[in-house]
Amino acid sequence: KMNQSANAVLARVRAMYGRRLTAADYANLLSCKSPAEIAAYLKSKTAYGDIFAPNGSTEITAESIEFSLYKELSARMQKLCTFERMIHDDFYRFYILKSDTEAIIAAARTLVSTTALASSYVPNEFFKKRSELDFDKLYNIHSAEELIEATRHTQYYATAKKFITAEGFFDFSSVEIHMQRHYAQAAKALGKGFGKKAKEELCTLIDLEIDNLNISNIYRLKKLGAGNEDIFAKLIFEHGTISKAKLLAMLDAKSDYDFIALLSKTKLGAGFAANDLIYPEGVFLKNFYTINKRYLRFSANPDIAVITYMNLLKIEISNITHIVEGKRYGMQNDEIKSFLIGTEAFNG
Repeated sequence: KMNQSANAVLARVRAMYGRRLTAADYANLLSCKSPAEIAAYLKSKTAYGDIFAPNGSTEITAESIEFSLYKELSARMQKLCTFERMIHDDFYRFYILKSDTEAIIAAARTLVSTTALASSYVPNEFFKKRSELDFDKLYNIHSAEELIEATRHTQYYATAKKFITAEGFFDFSSVEIHMQRHYAQAAKALGKGFGKKAKEELCTLIDLEIDNLNISNIYRLKKLGAGNEDIFAKLIFEHGTISKAKLLAMLDAKSDYDFIALLSKTKLGAGFAANDLIYPEGVFLKNFYTINKRYLRFSANPDIAVITYMNLLKIEISNITHIVEGKRYGMQNDEIKSFLIGTEAFNG
């Protein structure tokens, strides 16, 4: 049942989406010669104008643009969550769940990488204050045991205990699987009060994230020569739109052709072709973009609208960073365009 508060959220989200970059904006960004020119265009012609210092004293680099863009992503998410919280909609906890999941995975990464910093993912103050996690403890771990202990008294503790096997072995590659499995279950539970259609939309959006993880793990690990038993342990069967039988068939695929034949019949892999194996994420993102755009346009549920808007915003920010990086490394515009998703003038 729609009410004034739900209508207000829908109106706000769709207004924010209406300020997205146009095909003309992408063409103009591609015509820029340097990060400074890109920043100047974003500042004067787009909804990203507020992310740059007014006095322009800060040196504009590719890194500073990317940092500013992701800071803006966080700010917009916080704005929408604050609005939902004001109208007593508890679904903002979905984003705290996503933030916590990313933070725990980032902290685990520091245990196996000498280059990864704990600050590779740092939630903003809105999420920190409302999280069950103690971030001071989480970002000062030195062992898997300390990581697990940092999650004690939170919903993540039972999952974190699985990070160390019965044989006492810590396997970082399984951390993401355990955390994403927890995320999918908990996220779906947050939508238990939704109507039937909105609940289906929520489950599809979450399941597509799991599909992406499963497909990527199968393809990447097969290329690295991993055995089927090892890959099987890295798959999530409880969630996703792809059946267990089809995932196992992908696992057994003898060639790229066989893999593509199976993949092209899935929601994320529709339209997949052999040359897409160079950048498979591009196909997944195009289909993910199309599904999110449709839900944002037609869903009557404000929470679904917020999720899809944030998904589309992440893709837009990724597009901008691809352009910035492409210019930085002297790539031709046609090559940069091949990485852009949802820019109607180029990709449809």
